[in-house]
Order: sequence, then C-alpha cells, then structure tokens
Amino acid sequence: MSFSKEQLNAGQTAVLVIQGDAGTGKSLILQRAFAKLQRISQQDNESPLYKTQNYLLVNHAEMLKIYRKLAADDPNLKKISFMKPTSFINTMAKKQLTADVVFIDEAHLLLTQADNYNKFHGNDQLQEIMKHSRVVVLVFDPYQVLKYKSHWNTDRLTNLIAAYPHETFQLKQQYRMQAAGDHIAFWINQLTRKRRILPQVTSAAFDFRIFTDAQTMFQQIKNQNRKVGLSRMLATTDFPYTVGKGTWYVQAGDFRLPWDKLDVGSEPWALRDQTIDEVGSIYTIQGFDLNYAAVIIGPSISYDDQAKQITIDTTRYEDHAAFRTPAGQQISIADKQQIMLNALNVLLKRGRRGLYIYACDDKLRRQLQQLVIN
Repeated sequence: MSFSKEQLNAGQTAVLVIQGDAGTGKSLILQRAFAKLQRISQQDNESPLYKTQNYLLVNHAEMLKIYRKLAADDPNLKKISFMKPTSFINTMAKKQLTADVVFIDEAHLLLTQADNYNKFHGNDQLQEIMKHSRVVVLVFDPYQVLKYKSHWNTDRLTNLIAAYPHETFQLKQQYRMQAAGDHIAFWINQLTRKRRILPQVTSAAFDFRIFTDAQTMFQQIKNQNRKVGLSRMLATTDFPYTVGKGTWYVQAGDFRLPWDKLDVGSEPWALRDQTIDEVGSIYTIQGFDLNYAAVIIGPSISYDDQAKQITIDTTRYEDHAAFRTPAGQQISIADKQQIMLNALNVLLKRGRRGLYIYACDDKLRRQLQQLVIN
C-alpha cells in the first residue's frame, strides 16, 4: 500500500514489480493486497487511496473466473473491477479515463504484439495499460511465458519501465509445495532451465514419484482426489487438439482421457468434479494450486545419454498457436524450445502435496526411473 500511496499523485505512472518463481505466492499476495486496497478505497476517508478507481487484470480466462468468484464473497470487491487486459485498455481509451491503481496478475501473459483473436491492436499491452494508470503493480515470472505473442523476458520488462518510477521486489521462498518445496523446485528448475535430471528428491512431507505406466498414475490420482480433493491429471501439449472442434484425447499406452474443455461456465476447470476424468493443460491450470498433480510429459521431450541432458523436439509440439508470429517475423528454434520448457515448468509446479510424473519417451522414462533415490 505504501508504494501506491506515495506514487498516486506523482504525476507520472509508477510501476511496482513483484517477481518470483511459480509457487512463491505472487497471486496470493496480489489478491490480498487488492482486497485491502478496495476496502481502504471505500471505507477509509483519511487515506489518499479513498475513492480511488482500481482494477485487477489477468490475461487468463480460468484465473479471471477465480477472481470473480472471490469477489462474490467479499462486499468490498466488485466483479467489474476484474477484467482482461484488452477489455480494460479498450474501455479506458474509449472513455478517455485513467485508473488510479491497476494490479496485473501473470503479467508475463500480456501481449507484446497485436492480436486479432484478443481484439488487441496495439504493440504492447503493458505500455497501453500504463498509459491509462497512475500506479501499476504487477507480478512477473519469465519462466511462465507460454506464447511468442507474449514474448517477455526480464530485460524487456526492465527496459520498458526504466524511464518510470519503479521498484522491484523478489519472492524467493517456495510456498505451494509443502515442506520439501524448495528442494523440489530446485529439481524442477534444473530440469526446465538447465535440462539436467538430478537424482529424485524424496520426502515424507511431499509425495514425489516417477511412474512407468500412465494408467497406474491415473488410478493413484483418483485415490488422492477421493481422499483430499483437487488432484488432477495434466499433460504437456504434445497431443493433437483443435479448440472448439470435437473431443480430443491424451493417449499414453493404455491410458486415454479427453483434453480439458475450455470456457465451460463460470466454474474454473480445476474446481469442477467431472474434470477428474479429463487431462488439464497449461491453459486451464496455470496459476492454480492442486493438492496432487500428475504430469504426462509427452513425446517431444527425450533424453540424450551422451550429452546427459533432455532434448526438445519442437516439431512434436501440438500447441501451434504458441509459435505463431506476425507476418514477416520468424521464431527461432531456441525460442520455441524455451516456450516448451516454460510450459513444462508451469505444469510441474502445480501440486502442494505431491507431484507424479510419467514420460512417454522411452529414453526419458528410463533415465527418470534410474534416478530414484530415497
């Protein structure tokens, strides 16, 4: 709150960046801070934040459902205060308005180019949001960038806000994955950032397992879902699908379940009972906490025994929209691989109590199984 109070009437847009790995509590901090801000804006007539017009933006349909669901339980929150970035930008521009404090969750999902699908015709959503805001508070993780049209990295963000009053706050402690969370996060980071497979970390406090059969893993997830709830199957986007055209399946050996269904009602995917019989993707699970996450790593990721690291085959990735570029531009193999590793990173960091992994590729599955150490 102090940053917003100090910068509200400074005459220039100010930016507070909260940076941290998946599971470090970024969204929770943002949610609680926004609830407090809205309470102050409506009730504290001695605060400089009294009667301010504030918004929380997120470029993720499932997370927007969660925020609007929370608003129904808090008298200080209104559903109209939660918006997608394009809706906010277009509304503010049309009415020539400036918001006071704008929170942005998952800022790494903001568009960095025009996108007709999202009805955004500018070049950078963050720039456009800043034009219509006095204070911007955003959370950011460069390792959760999932599409080329949201081509963010730390340098790009740093350069964009350099000319504005700004502060950066780094979150380092792992909160989502209980007890052994920092060790598990380190194992995942070595896999998705260094392409190294370390000996598997095991702990009585966190259930981390490698499976040799996806159907067996599914049975275990169903058991956990009956016991504690919020346990789901997830997969990398290596299995064909077309949005809005029929039912598409994730198949691995004897395991076969349909992909998740997007935009079904107001209830988020992870909270719908029937989704225990679906496979979640980055589009339905990013930003959410599960109790147990079972991740199928598709055939695009293998293992090189000579180099002793994982390999990424971009031709086997089925999320073709992730690599789409404007006319005249090309995306490098390195950028494609980074997007795929980021997606794997997001999936592997969903579970609070446990993480289960099955690899479709024989070499990768064998290497993972060899490194199980108690």
